Amino acid sequence: MPPLSTKTRIAFKIAARARKFVLEGCPVEGYDYLYSCLAEAKESDEELYALLQAEVVKFEARIDQLLEESELD
Repeated sequence: MPPLSTKTRIAFKIAARARKFVLEGCPVEGYDYLYSCLAEAKESDEELYALLQAEVVKFEARIDQLLEESELD
């Protein structure tokens, strides 16, 4: 498997930080951080913007999963 590109790693790290906010009980801050980075990338870097859009989809799926798990408890 080829190594990940720098921009792919950056997008992953941004999303990881957003997920960390959620796990710490701060989902609004996670969304805010991720969407702020997305808006900044839209202005400056098309490739990073596309990668972050994919991370947003994964982030929202993770939020849904956590909500379902909390409803089952």
